[in-house]
Amino acid sequence: MFKTSLPVMALAGLILILAACAQMKALPSLPDSHPEALAVGQQVNCSECHEDQQKGTMKSFTAFSHSGAFVKNHRFYAASDDRLCSTCHKASFCNDCHTNKVEMKPSTRYGYRPDREMPHRGNFMTLHKIEGKLDPASCYRCHGRANNERCVACHR
Repeated sequence: MFKTSLPVMALAGLILILAACAQMKALPSLPDSHPEALAVGQQVNCSECHEDQQKGTMKSFTAFSHSGAFVKNHRFYAASDDRLCSTCHKASFCNDCHTNKVEMKPSTRYGYRPDREMPHRGNFMTLHKIEGKLDPASCYRCHGRANNERCVACHR
């Protein structure tokens, strides 16, 4: 029998393990855009969002129907962590409704959706600073006078 030293055996074992691991097809890990802070050992159901977990392909948007209540309150979710929305939506998704140059009737764009009755449609993101200065009472009707922390979130 050959006499081999412990470090040589350990190195050979490590090389074998690395070679075996390289041959395994790994599942994709969670990308940075996933908003949830996952604790070690926490159960996650990837198939809630992903059609194919091996490829990482997402389900079609029709699988994620937001209720009318969610849509009306989506500003709270978006303000808490914009990465939450960006796991599925691009910035242009928000801009489609909030930065248009021409005011649109709620029934014009996405007329079938529960958010068609939202007050901030059309060119809201472009003109809200002007409208807010000219007629702050129009904001106070819904948002109240003590809502400055909402403004500070974007206007620092």
